Amino acid sequence: MQLQEVDTVQDISPEEFYEKYVSTRTPVKLLNYTKSWAARDKWTYSFLREIAGHHKVKLHGAWQDNEPTKIEMPPKKETSFSEYLDMLEHNVESDLRIFLFNLFKLEPSLLDDFNYPPIMDGYLEEFPYMFFGCAGSDVRLHYDIDLSNVFISQFGGKKRVTLFDQSQTKYLYKLPFTTHSAADLGAADYDKYPALKLASGWQTDLLPGETLFMPSGIWHYMQYVEGSFSLSLRTLNPSPMGKLQGAYNVFVIRKLDEYFNKFYKNTWSDYKLRKAIERTNEILDSQSVEH
Repeated sequence: MQLQEVDTVQDISPEEFYEKYVSTRTPVKLLNYTKSWAARDKWTYSFLREIAGHHKVKLHGAWQDNEPTKIEMPPKKETSFSEYLDMLEHNVESDLRIFLFNLFKLEPSLLDDFNYPPIMDGYLEEFPYMFFGCAGSDVRLHYDIDLSNVFISQFGGKKRVTLFDQSQTKYLYKLPFTTHSAADLGAADYDKYPALKLASGWQTDLLPGETLFMPSGIWHYMQYVEGSFSLSLRTLNPSPMGKLQGAYNVFVIRKLDEYFNKFYKNTWSDYKLRKAIERTNEILDSQSVEH
């Protein structure tokens, strides 16, 4: 794969941000996005343990242990939030993660510790989500089904993010009826998935205090190099067609996939994996003929 570093900026006007990154669907790291947030210094492991450590949380394991083409993942175990935070703080290596976690429903006072920077309009303020991961865990290659833009702000340790534009989908073994890839970028099998070698994208390490802007529809694969957590704020896709496509993905495509998974199980799973490989390899074959 050909991967370049993501742009990094300190401050940027909404107009320049839209022109350079939103309209071109280009990721960028923002160093001052969270500069006015109390959370930037306040949200330590000890603080979260004190305010929310008594809550029970469901932990999810390695996505590779799930059925290879099934999107929904059952939790692997349940524990106290305090015990899980201890694992992150001490960099315990594990595949255990918490994702799409709305901690603010449990502890609404945390909403006072951040705001929605006016770099963009259309924030989905009802859906601030947190993501937690142990050192060594990862998130499978996918793009967000609702096609929203995402600002992901890092706390704690280091996370490595690999990104691809939609133009690279032809090389990424997209599973039918999903927004996920069949390939595991953490242990790339180039014999099984040879087209991955042709993909071009970006890779960056996200550190505490940094925010990564991930534009609508961008593919992303995340590795927790160290135990860490992040806050994700989302904005609506700026284009009417993008909003419609996102709604269609959520309310039609995903429902169809859930239906076929429920009633056809392994047959449906095998079909999706086979088609993902066939379609991508057809592209490889056609390019070989052209050359």
